[in-house]
Amino acid sequence: MKQLLTVLAIGTLSAGMVACSSSPSTAPTAPSAAARPSLTDLAAKPGYAAAAKPGSTTIVGIVLQEDGEFDVLQAAVVRAGLVEALNGTTQYTVFAPTDAAFVTTLGVANEAAAIDAVNSLDVDALRNILLFHVTDGRRNSNSVLAAPAYVMLNGSKLTREQLSAAGLGATDISASNGIVHVINHVLMP
Repeated sequence: MKQLLTVLAIGTLSAGMVACSSSPSTAPTAPSAAARPSLTDLAAKPGYAAAAKPGSTTIVGIVLQEDGEFDVLQAAVVRAGLVEALNGTTQYTVFAPTDAAFVTTLGVANEAAAIDAVNSLDVDALRNILLFHVTDGRRNSNSVLAAPAYVMLNGSKLTREQLSAAGLGATDISASNGIVHVINHVLMP
């Protein structure tokens, strides 16, 4: 597993770090290495918009609503410092890997081990991987599958072939700030 994590981190860093977005709110500062709260914990804090609470319609709210399907993604988003960006008003299309996708990609036994692995990754490398799962604008599944490629928020192109290989699950889950498509594999930039 250490070798896989090293390969993931080196591969991600060697791809070149690109600015996360032209908007400063897109890539807020990552939380400190101290105890990292869950999205649910963050949603309860007064500094976060009410939309971050379970049952909301933002992208963060969608991830919180899917009980048990996105626990690793929640941990990754918190670690990468992307909660506020995905809870804002800017419209995004998110390809959300399931817990099983992280377990398979990281080569670990279960979700808890995947969360530990995600929490051990370099924050910049993790942010780069997560931003390879997000593109600007609301793009429904017909639009996504029709385009040959999209530029993702990390600056890399995601091709239709890469998306097909990731295996779309549930699609067109509408949020107030975009659309979520569930995928069965973690996309690697």
